[in-house]
Amino acid sequence: MQLDRNICQQARLSKDRRFDGKFYTAVITTGIYCRPTCPAGPALEQNVRYFHTAVQAEVNGFNACKRCRPELAPNQPLPSHIEQAIELLRVQPNLTVAQLAKRMSVSERQLQRLFEQNLSVSPKQFINHQRLITARTLLLHTGLAISDIATIAGFGSLRSFNDNVKQHYQLSPTQVRKQGKASDNDVYSIKLAYQGQYNWPLMLNFFKARLIPGVELIDEAYHRTLQLFDDNEQRICHGWFKVSFHDQDYLQVDLQLSDYQYLGQVLKRIRVMFDLDCDIDTVNEHLGQDRQLAQVISDCPGLRLPGCFDVFEFSIRAILGQQITVKAATTLASRINERYGQAFTASESSPIGLSHYFPSPTALAGAEFNDMGITMTRMATLQRWVSFYRDNKRLFVAPQSAEQLERQLCELKGIGPWTANYLAMRGLSMNDAFPAADLGIIKALGGELKPKQILQKAEAWRPWRAYAAIYLWHSLAH
Repeated sequence: MQLDRNICQQARLSKDRRFDGKFYTAVITTGIYCRPTCPAGPALEQNVRYFHTAVQAEVNGFNACKRCRPELAPNQPLPSHIEQAIELLRVQPNLTVAQLAKRMSVSERQLQRLFEQNLSVSPKQFINHQRLITARTLLLHTGLAISDIATIAGFGSLRSFNDNVKQHYQLSPTQVRKQGKASDNDVYSIKLAYQGQYNWPLMLNFFKARLIPGVELIDEAYHRTLQLFDDNEQRICHGWFKVSFHDQDYLQVDLQLSDYQYLGQVLKRIRVMFDLDCDIDTVNEHLGQDRQLAQVISDCPGLRLPGCFDVFEFSIRAILGQQITVKAATTLASRINERYGQAFTASESSPIGLSHYFPSPTALAGAEFNDMGITMTRMATLQRWVSFYRDNKRLFVAPQSAEQLERQLCELKGIGPWTANYLAMRGLSMNDAFPAADLGIIKALGGELKPKQILQKAEAWRPWRAYAAIYLWHSLAH
């Protein structure tokens, strides 16, 4: 799709934040490309070129601006096939074009067409760019050995890594590292950008009311332990992260991983958990047409959809929360963690107060859940759920719709529409999921409407019903 030069020019000159991440400006006289919100003085229009993506600008020979840092721009929604390819490359950055096409069950020619149509670059160019970005960020922000960074970024050899870095940045890896502030303790720090207002206190308070002691810690920031597993339920990465409010454009993330090969995957989960890629102005414009929601939007500016870091952990929380209070569900989750969770080995740089990793599906396989204050019916549901989840992990990767997920999950005894939709809404961050039978939503809407009537009313809120639910819950506090 062709960029409208007049619109791009107006956005660039006015530094309109609504366009941040939607296109990039490059100046032919300097060889630098920027975000449209860059604080630097505007270049003459005849010297400016516009690109859809940062990788497109770099492929055309431009270098990233060090002031606005294009790599921090908010992510934009992409077609599902492209999102799938990017996710595969996050997990396996060493994939070749042929291997990526095979994993996606498409031909190399079709993959080429998908990338050129949506990103204006070839798959090979995109893969190499992603490797270089990963390499540069690790060189600048960690004390990892250069040979380890080459492997983590996906380069086949140290020689290939050195050659590509020198060719692209006109600097050796060692020289790139000297430009940054590499840590001596393997703690990686980065700023994650977002668009629009962000109500950090409300997000933090929401998580605080539901935190699992030992796994999570909340003061002025959010801290938690993390672990990742492969398809065979073998742990492949563990560590911790901290998220804090930096300013009205970024959240600050500090983390430590046992294997930085999975850095991209972890950052992606954090972005989803804190809803950093939402175009909140578009959401509010649509939902604001409803008078009641408009009032809550006015009372709670910058409210986002709280997600989760681990879907399995959240699913256990959702089942425990059936027909009981948030506080009671949190207490039960804490007891499960104390009995079955794995101890967290703290490092010199890890936050004081983190003590456990939440139990994995393997750890809870065969768990009895007895003597914890959990009802017999709920214990049976948890046991069935753990088996179901282990056999159906791919169901939680990319479900087609909240309705489809609800139909599939409700076939399992003990899982009803509320649990399925709450899991879709917060566990999978599906924008249009909506737990119509939730008591809080019923109360917020006056207490007289039945779930079917609420669903009819919520039709006007599509495709942002999950945000409507969050607003309705917060309306009870106001």
